[in-house]
Amino acid sequence: MPQSKILVDTNAYLRLAKTIRPLLFVTFSNNEYCLYILPELNNELGNHKLQSKFPWVSEEEFESNRKHYPTISRRQQKAIATTFEYVWDYVQTECPGPSKVDARYIAVAIELDIPVVTDDQDMTALGTAFGAKVMSTLELLKIMADCGHVDIVTIQGLCDYWRYTADIPANFDTDLQRLFGI
Repeated sequence: MPQSKILVDTNAYLRLAKTIRPLLFVTFSNNEYCLYILPELNNELGNHKLQSKFPWVSEEEFESNRKHYPTISRRQQKAIATTFEYVWDYVQTECPGPSKVDARYIAVAIELDIPVVTDDQDMTALGTAFGAKVMSTLELLKIMADCGHVDIVTIQGLCDYWRYTADIPANFDTDLQRLFGI
């Protein structure tokens, strides 16, 4: 069975990578899910503010895990570039908020027909406007839990940590109840 790729944006990566190790480029479930980032995420993590808040991102284990990207053919690259232009034009005129990196993630998700994981509500709205498959971090955790890739104790620990650091995803309580009954 071919891999079922899933893109992970910066906020989802930062919420998950320290706990679920390695997070990227590991297949799980009978559907052969595999999480990927785009190279632009590494550029974002070079930001001094993010490095001071998340110093672990520069550790070798995490840097090494972030070297795997989805394979994109030349034809797909051209299609992604065209789609990106449409998405970015839309952001500038209709949907201010998402960054160029967000728009790139949406363009790649559209052209590769794969989901993107984000808790950024502006990015979610952008993806929805273009018919991209978008899921929240908790929805990804539900997939992982259902196939035994993570357990409920790990998920509860993550949720407690997010509450402690005041880094709660949008729709957190509703999604937690809907997906996990907790």
